[in-house]
Amino acid sequence: MHNIQQLLLEFGHDFSLTGHQSKIVIDQQIHAIDIELYHRGIHCIILVDLKIGRFKSEYVGQMNKYLNYYRENKMYAWEKPPIGLIICENKGREEVHYALGGLQNKIFVAEYKVKLPSEQEIQDKLQQMKATS
Repeated sequence: MHNIQQLLLEFGHDFSLTGHQSKIVIDQQIHAIDIELYHRGIHCIILVDLKIGRFKSEYVGQMNKYLNYYRENKMYAWEKPPIGLIICENKGREEVHYALGGLQNKIFVAEYKVKLPSEQEIQDKLQQMKATS
């Protein structure tokens, strides 16, 4: 838990952990969301899916299903739609491009890096996200 708190503080003070391995039921099947975050500045839920290995296009369908579920069942009227983040060991630029066609503002794919981006880089990205939402 301490490591998660440290990571969130590196992201910025507006992130909070709201769940891990959060269970949802769709058609009597249990699904687990790896990490559920909330960003106070954007006012939205951020779903994080952690994957081992190379990015696969089916990850996008899974994340899109989770986002639609949260949009219809968990989101408050005053919140912005949830955002999905798929973190994997590596990604192919073209594979991600075609898999995300039309979904680029809702689902993001990132490679896991041993070194985190600087605080300034994260703040710049958050500002970009706020400006486009």
